[in-house]
Order: sequence, then C-alpha cells, then structure tokens
Amino acid sequence: MFFFLILLEFSIQNTCTKNDFRDRSILRGHYKDVASDSNGGFMANARDIVFFNYGEFSSPFGNNIYSNQSDIYFGYGSCRRYQSMNVKFRQIYEINTIRIRFWDQATRIYYFKIFATYKEDSDEVQIYDGNAIGLVTINFSARLVSKIRIYSLGNNSPDHIQDGYTSIIKVQAYFFMPSEKWKQMI
Repeated sequence: MFFFLILLEFSIQNTCTKNDFRDRSILRGHYKDVASDSNGGFMANARDIVFFNYGEFSSPFGNNIYSNQSDIYFGYGSCRRYQSMNVKFRQIYEINTIRIRFWDQATRIYYFKIFATYKEDSDEVQIYDGNAIGLVTINFSARLVSKIRIYSLGNNSPDHIQDGYTSIIKVQAYFFMPSEKWKQMI
C-alpha cells in the first residue's frame, strides 16, 4: 500500500510538470518567432509604412528576406522619424527577446525605442531606448505581449538627415531559453 501511494504521488507530480511545460510552451509560442507571418504576425499600421520590393519579399515578418529580382536584393519596411511600426501578434504571447535586422547597406546608426503592450486597452511599457547598426538582439524580462511598437528616432545617414527613415528588413519576437534551462526541464 505504501509503495502504491508513493508511485501515485510521483505520477501526479510528473503529470503536472509535463502539463505545466506544455502550457508554458503554448504561451511562449513553442519557442518560435511569434512575429513571423507564418505565425500570424502582421504590421498593424501597414498603410502608414512604405514597403520596398514585391509581395512576400517586402514583409519584415517573412522568412525569405532576400530575393534575386533585378536591382532590389531585399525587401524592407520603412517609416519616417517620429513614426512607428506596430507589430501585432495573433494572440498574447510570453516573450523575452526581440531581434531586429535594420537595412545595413550603408553604415547607418538607427535610433529607436521599443514599447510592449499586453492588451489593446493596457498601457505601453518601454523595453528599449537606444541605437543599433545592422542586427540588434534585445533581451528583457519575460512579459505577456500582444503588440510591440518600434518608434523611430531617425538615423545618422547624410542622405536622409532631414527625415531620418528607419528601414527594417526583419523583425523577430520570441521567448529565449538558455540550453541549461532546457536540460533541467527534460
């Protein structure tokens, strides 16, 4: 009888742990890019953004970020200084990492802020204020998010000093878990 109770307790604890892991995995988008268009991510203010290239190649959420069309080698979305790109997710996800690839054919330094929103009627929380060249990975404490807003503060390009466009090739948002944590959970 005693052995049976110990076995039952172990079975219940193990089942709860597996269910908890499964539920967290769903909430974290199965640890994949939740901003990807294949996962339902989209630009909520797409009519305010200028997109370069054609069709799927112009989306900063696609997986095909480079194309072989004539003179345009990549697609990207662009907005002016003091405008925003609003990235909306299919549902609320728990994320802790945002990765952005800026248009980097020139050595532009992009200045920007990133805000996260839990629900439409909730307040935005600023999670980043800084600058970047090329690719930037922003890590922050895990939070539930339904939308991120990339607010452009311009760039240092001498060609665009008046308007300071922010041009983004790729946006990714996901929950990053270091490998040592994975080992503990398995």
